[in-house]
Amino acid sequence: MLFAQPLSRTSRIRLDQVTYTKDGVALTLGSHPTDLPPPLDFLVLELVQHRHGYSTLGRSDDHPWLFPGTAGGRPISSRQLMRKLTALGIKARPARNTTLMELSSELPAVVLSSLLGLHISRAEKWTKETGSTRVGYAAELSRRQAFRPST
Repeated sequence: MLFAQPLSRTSRIRLDQVTYTKDGVALTLGSHPTDLPPPLDFLVLELVQHRHGYSTLGRSDDHPWLFPGTAGGRPISSRQLMRKLTALGIKARPARNTTLMELSSELPAVVLSSLLGLHISRAEKWTKETGSTRVGYAAELSRRQAFRPST
């Protein structure tokens, strides 16, 4: 929920999207890695180290998924992930929308698109929804500069 990913994408996060360096843990969702804040960084590392798939043939850990599913070599389904989150009291859709609104109010659409792997038109839609159009801000700033008396 932290990075506003739909459950269908969250369930398919691969191990190669998680990067551990001396500076911390990063997750690549779009074209650039995003640093994970504490305590999420520790929790993701724990998940990487202790993940096991539960196929009909028993436990398996030779799969590329951060969230392995019950079918051998497959990620957890988004429906099963939603059930697990619901059991913890987390409603996925409202949490994702809230996160997108917060991020959209703070970041330009192009940055939001690049970090989260959203299509640019979708990122622009979210920034417009929050009233955070950077183009309007830049235009207003230039108008203020034009009318400011010189000293």
